[in-house]
Amino acid sequence: MFSMTSCARSNDTTPERISGGQTKIAASEASAASDKSKTEDRFYLTYNGVKIVLGAETAPIVKAIGKEYVYTENPSCAYVGIDYTYDYKSFIIYAQSKDGKEFINTVEVRDNTVDCGGVKVGQTLDDAQKVYGTPSSTADYGISYVKNGTELQFITDGSGKIIYILYTNETKD
Repeated sequence: MFSMTSCARSNDTTPERISGGQTKIAASEASAASDKSKTEDRFYLTYNGVKIVLGAETAPIVKAIGKEYVYTENPSCAYVGIDYTYDYKSFIIYAQSKDGKEFINTVEVRDNTVDCGGVKVGQTLDDAQKVYGTPSSTADYGISYVKNGTELQFITDGSGKIIYILYTNETKD
């Protein structure tokens, strides 16, 4: 992302033109909209009123949730860099770094205190399908849904009872 500055006087209301005929205001708005669209319309979960969105920056979400977690850093086995883990009682946030910031990559939900869009650990796959519809894929131990670079998996004990829920960011933001 880049930043543009202007030396226009504060009472100058004529937008400055840049290459391609766009104004600085339009270019700035387009850039902000692009950043926001990276995390909009993805699977997310809610914990104590805090929306946890895959691909979003980790720091503001962790701050809003609170400090009741165990934090670890480890070299990544999936890419060059560090994996960050925020292990809360009810769920785990896995993050990775890009351009000096941490972004949420995966969330594993382990109990029924977390709102996963109307489905909780302990419910059944039938309950999940009533909320989310036909799954993108099915397996012996669960179902999954894919939406805008994110995957939502309901993992069962083999009898249809959900034992954990996994959110994964499939895109590299």
